[in-house]
Amino acid sequence: MALCGCSSDDGLSSVKKSVVGSWQLVERIDGFYPSTQSMPVNTNNIMEFRSDGTVVTIVDGEQTSELHYWLKPTNRDDGSYYLYYDPNDDYTQSTGGITLKVEGDKLTIHSYGCFASTFYVYRRLKVRS
Repeated sequence: MALCGCSSDDGLSSVKKSVVGSWQLVERIDGFYPSTQSMPVNTNNIMEFRSDGTVVTIVDGEQTSELHYWLKPTNRDDGSYYLYYDPNDDYTQSTGGITLKVEGDKLTIHSYGCFASTFYVYRRLKVRS
């Protein structure tokens, strides 16, 4: 998986391994400070992060997108990474962006901007043997 053009992975190898797999959306939280609202999830929404650097989105059994992705460390001390779909983007100097954080079998993607903030919470799908 190509994450950046540098020879050092900046500690990304462990997060690359932890994000690869299939994840099902279980909760969506929309909010503007100070109020947030958990929204019901009415679709079968799956994100499949592949080791080749692509992410596939499947909604109700139909593939809706396939994109390349890159991860870069954030300047936060919370274990989160910037999630990029274009390697030339730079959220560090922006008021908006996307972060990703893996905690065991929980994946949280936070999409934010000046007036909007949405958290997407996913659970890892178990591989059937």
